[in-house]
Amino acid sequence: MRILDFFKLAFKALMDRKVRSVLTMLGIAVGSAIILALVASSTGLTAGISAQIGKTGANVLTVMRAGGFFERGGEATSSFQLSQNDVNFLLTIHGVTAVYPYYQYGATMNVGGSSLRATLVGIDLNSLFVLYKGLTIAAGFLPNAGETTSAVVGWSIANPTSGTPLQVTQMVSMTVSGIKGVTNYAVLAGAILSQYGSALFSNVDDSIFISLQAMQFLAKTSYFTGIYVVTATPDDVADVQSAIQTYYSTNVRVMSPGQILSSIQSITGQLSLFLGSIGGVSLFVATVGIVNTMYVSVMERTREIGIMKALGFKPRQIMSIFLAEAALTGMIGTFFGFMLGYVLSFLMGGMFSSFGGGGMPGFGGARGSQTTTTTIQPVFSSELIIFSLVFPVILATLAGLYPAWRASKMNAVKALKYE
Repeated sequence: MRILDFFKLAFKALMDRKVRSVLTMLGIAVGSAIILALVASSTGLTAGISAQIGKTGANVLTVMRAGGFFERGGEATSSFQLSQNDVNFLLTIHGVTAVYPYYQYGATMNVGGSSLRATLVGIDLNSLFVLYKGLTIAAGFLPNAGETTSAVVGWSIANPTSGTPLQVTQMVSMTVSGIKGVTNYAVLAGAILSQYGSALFSNVDDSIFISLQAMQFLAKTSYFTGIYVVTATPDDVADVQSAIQTYYSTNVRVMSPGQILSSIQSITGQLSLFLGSIGGVSLFVATVGIVNTMYVSVMERTREIGIMKALGFKPRQIMSIFLAEAALTGMIGTFFGFMLGYVLSFLMGGMFSSFGGGGMPGFGGARGSQTTTTTIQPVFSSELIIFSLVFPVILATLAGLYPAWRASKMNAVKALKYE
């Protein structure tokens, strides 16, 4: 017999038991769909976060006072403060090429009749294009160094979901929190940035940047929220980070994009393994169902097996028919499982989007501005596609191995007498 003949007989057997066959295939479909969707979505989450972190140069370190990561409005939770003396010291470390201190506060601003929550950042405005790779200006010009009346406005702030878009030279009024109470402040929009999205701890689109001098005048403090340290090459990051941490001990926290990315990849890698194992358990349960279904099928078709043996079918041919039935069950279930998993992975990508955009808590993320949340796109690697298409079929075929072997070993005379 040809291989095609085995599958024709297997298909006929499945059609004779439609309900049972569909339920068995459904188990295979659900298991393979879960594996595909969970692994593709978690891999996409890793890629999305990696892309965000990658927007900040690999040679940029962030120095913050201990506990500063969780502070809001620049309010200190420890007695240690970062000042100009620290800037001067950091510049003396071997491998450091530039140091950019910054202030960061929460703000509520009025733009075109809309009230938006945003982040007000005071920094050397020229440093923006060093810290954020690929950042460009959509309209206007960068204010001069030390300018206290103009600001650089993020894309989402300039383009609120409701209200009138902000134009260059238009006045922006805001209420800044965390500066010895609540302070009203107004600046002109000197430049509007192109849409950029999130990068590491900040959402550039939901931020307004003013000069360091303007923020010092507004905040009336010489203590910085944090300091960006730029090294000559990414290879210098580890040595510079070690030198800073050794000098300041537990007074500061030093973070690098590479270090954070490594930690996130480790976490999401474990997440992918865990989620994939859940799908594996579902597939294992489906395999047990195939064994049970095939075994019952063999018992029900005992007389049919006896007739085939009487007609001259060899044991290996009978075994091949039942293996083809198990394999066909796996193929059909895997096919529909792949389509279901493909759709499900995009739905899960939407659920994971909150991890992929908007910056990290306390570091940006306007409310009411046009959304810049990055949609997590599932990643379908060739290895994942091959695995999700082949492994369930192999598992289903192996599940039918014992029932097929039992069918091939039946005694023809006893099978014909079976009632």
